[in-house]
Amino acid sequence: MERVAVTGMGIVSPIGHNVATFWRNLIDGVAAIGAIPDGEGLSGNRLWSAVADGFAQHAGLPPPALRNTDRFTQYALVAAHEAVRQAGCEPLPSMRSAVLVGNTMGGFPLVAQTQTQYLAESHRGVQPKLMALVIPNMASARVALHWHLHGPQLAVSTACASGLDAIGLAARMIERGEVDLAIAGGSETLLSPLVYESLVRAGALSRNPDPKTASRPFDAERDGFVMGDGAGILVLEAQERARARGARVLARIRGYGQVADAYHITSPEPSGEWEGLAMRQALDDAALSREDAVRVIFGHGTSTVVGDAAEIRAVNRVFGRAGAAIVTSLKGHMGHSMAASGPMSLVAGIAGMEHASISQTLGTRKVDAAAEFDVVTEQPRAFSFASFQVNAFGFGGQNSSIVVSR
Repeated sequence: MERVAVTGMGIVSPIGHNVATFWRNLIDGVAAIGAIPDGEGLSGNRLWSAVADGFAQHAGLPPPALRNTDRFTQYALVAAHEAVRQAGCEPLPSMRSAVLVGNTMGGFPLVAQTQTQYLAESHRGVQPKLMALVIPNMASARVALHWHLHGPQLAVSTACASGLDAIGLAARMIERGEVDLAIAGGSETLLSPLVYESLVRAGALSRNPDPKTASRPFDAERDGFVMGDGAGILVLEAQERARARGARVLARIRGYGQVADAYHITSPEPSGEWEGLAMRQALDDAALSREDAVRVIFGHGTSTVVGDAAEIRAVNRVFGRAGAAIVTSLKGHMGHSMAASGPMSLVAGIAGMEHASISQTLGTRKVDAAAEFDVVTEQPRAFSFASFQVNAFGFGGQNSSIVVSR
């Protein structure tokens, strides 16, 4: 895969509502993990990482674009608007543009809230447009509606791999000549007490009450993840189209791999074999030269005991000798944003290539001895790199990986 260019990026995250702020706070070690509002009655550590209200205030979107939309759709619209503005690609080719936005459960927090209102107020507590607000395809639908796009419009739901899969599939569409441009990524808002308590009971969330170390990817003492939310969106174009219109190419999508564990509904296959295969597929697809070979990996790295263990084995399998790979994870800064986590890592990696810097794995103090790779901890690392790899692994055995180069 050689002809898919990234020309725009947009993000809404707990540490920044645009790419410049996100990157600055990432490198400065800003963390946004904190107490759940009104969470006194909840079990567990009562921590999550939320996007602050006001994220759309300076986005420049006209008010009608956000009207009658749920929060996960608003995240996607704000991030897409930033990406399109950076790409400078308007007017978009109506029939030759695709929109693919991944998410896990659509507007589930609004569903849970409405159920409470229904029990208290009967039918008067249910808004008539509830279904149109919360169904998972609304993020991609509203993006297409805003820019009047009539090409493929898809919602991708492959758990925590959803956003990365949306970008990988969009790149494939461009590579095959089906479309010339795609707006693709992931958007997530699952910050609901109901989801939180379910994950607590499943043993998936950290029990650590210290916000600074509750999420500690690849740490020997990790004990679970912290919930997060937000969106990451890219504008992808056929490279020849981008060049013809004089666009600045930020990066290229070079390889994509996707395989299934077929092992368990929540736990990864322990050996990391299938995660490693997804990584190898992406690397083989990229076919990079020895000079451009990947060394930097933005890991899925959620801070769960079994999840990180499987990824450690996968990276060890793929990169072999000790120290061959440099690995980081964003989830110590802002928790696990599920479908948005892969696209957020792509944004961080592309910004990192530009600034010759790798963000630190915040919260991690003692790297798991099983890791035969170099985990960036404590401080960001000055490092010039021309390619990197992003992993995203999800419930149901979803394993996805993307390779990006200059």
